[in-house]
Amino acid sequence: MPSEQTESFLAHAPPALVPALRAHPGLEAALEGLVREARGAWPQVDLDAGSFLEHVAGHLPSSGEAGEVLAGLRAADLFLAFACLRGDTRALEALDARVLSQVGTWLPREPPSRVDELRQLLRQRLLVPEGGAPPKLATYSGRGPLMQWVRAVAMRLLVDQHRATPREVPLEEAPAALMASLSVNPELAIMRQRHQEDFRVAFRAALERLEGQDRNLLRLHHVHGLSVDSVGAVYQTSRSTAARWIVRARERLLALTREELTTRLGLTPDELNSLLRLVQSQLDVSLAQLLKD
Repeated sequence: MPSEQTESFLAHAPPALVPALRAHPGLEAALEGLVREARGAWPQVDLDAGSFLEHVAGHLPSSGEAGEVLAGLRAADLFLAFACLRGDTRALEALDARVLSQVGTWLPREPPSRVDELRQLLRQRLLVPEGGAPPKLATYSGRGPLMQWVRAVAMRLLVDQHRATPREVPLEEAPAALMASLSVNPELAIMRQRHQEDFRVAFRAALERLEGQDRNLLRLHHVHGLSVDSVGAVYQTSRSTAARWIVRARERLLALTREELTTRLGLTPDELNSLLRLVQSQLDVSLAQLLKD
């Protein structure tokens, strides 16, 4: 007969999963293993086994093979998150020392002031309820390393920081250097005046045809101002790979814009090439205007 602790665990599990859990012959041993792993990882943190297992149960998926579901849990990470949510001082110190201290390594090219600000915002997001919702850490399910999960939250916060002050420049307000180059190049100046609306329409159509990841890469880098390193951190890839992806996305966008202009305008090859030079010269400004969320 299941123990009182096991029955409490089942009472907090997703109802759809309970029959599979009850039928699992190794359920009690698996629960004991979760508690043992948590205690072994954080011996300095007080552990109420019953409350911890209720927390674990509340984060189980609603379907799956019971043995695999339980075996896939990261008990040590789940317990650290659980103890932090309960305000345990030693658990909070461990979170700071083991996890939040790594924010700077995730963003090596970001200035220290931004890293410090992000770390403070991250700690608040993880531990403080907001708008009636529980702290973000309460949603950690233990089905992946806590470090990676927190890193993903940090990257989302970084994007939000940049989005709060987007570098949106109207197409008509190109940088002074660009305007100067247009003024000394009569050909480009005439093309700009004659076909600006055609360019807008073609460029927007090209953006809509761009693949989702390419569009998002350009938005992060050109609109929200993330460095190549930070874009790499968002996608958990190297700086060189992120740079290559961004270049590829720009080239694809220019190629699609050329297709749209070719379809819409009856220009000579020379006129089309002149207009495309204008497109390329205004690319950053145009992205900032048209890739707004």
